[in-house]
Amino acid sequence: MCADKKISPGQESGAIGLEFHGALRPLLQGSLRMMPRLYHSLEHRTSIKDTIESFTIPHTEIGAISVNGKSVDFSYQPCPGDQIRIYPLVPPVDPCRPSFLRPKPLPRLRFLVDVNVARLRTYLRMIGMDTLYQPQWTDHELALLAAQRGCILLSRDRGLLRRKIIEHGHLIRSEDPIQQLAEIIAYYGLSGRLNPFSRCIKCNALLQPAAKEDLLPLLEPLTRKYYDTFFRCPGCDKIYWPGSHRDAMEKMVIEALSLSRILRK
Repeated sequence: MCADKKISPGQESGAIGLEFHGALRPLLQGSLRMMPRLYHSLEHRTSIKDTIESFTIPHTEIGAISVNGKSVDFSYQPCPGDQIRIYPLVPPVDPCRPSFLRPKPLPRLRFLVDVNVARLRTYLRMIGMDTLYQPQWTDHELALLAAQRGCILLSRDRGLLRRKIIEHGHLIRSEDPIQQLAEIIAYYGLSGRLNPFSRCIKCNALLQPAAKEDLLPLLEPLTRKYYDTFFRCPGCDKIYWPGSHRDAMEKMVIEALSLSRILRK
């Protein structure tokens, strides 16, 4: 069913008008970013989701859609003359709370990372975020996993994020992994929820304290001499201790937090 409509000056009777707001405008292609309103001819009936994504903007970035002043969901089918305003999700985004476009919230924060942002999974695990990753997963498998396991899919692949089965996801803007981490911290408001060095950066399992005497045969001489606090991964048996590598990671976390505060402004 069509919403009440009004054709704007300069708009063809068989077209719709679209306005992309806020953080969505930079996602438009080329000169379209400079146009306050876009007109789109309706060649056949389709959903507003597909109409928006014809401009290469994944539905995962959309926070609200208004048609002729009325809120609609992704299933709405545009009619000639519709005036459509599309708004981005506004940080901090909380996928664990229901919204008009996403009435089924996630039970908890859990991320799924694809190969385009592979290094990001290490940094997310470093700050304690549950993050799934396997380089061999195909786009089809990633989409299914995101839906079945209740994950937020993180990618720079717009085509992947446009898959209908994906409800929660984010198109990563930056190419730098530390900036990507800062982007996620700011976007999902994670700064107060971090639990650094609580997960295995190799396999994602939660680390467990380990007695030094149980690990002695596995430790290098200098490690045995200078360190007494150890953790062990129950998933892959990797051993962790607060050495120089930990100091380097702490600096990365501090840098990411600082950048995230800048992004929030």
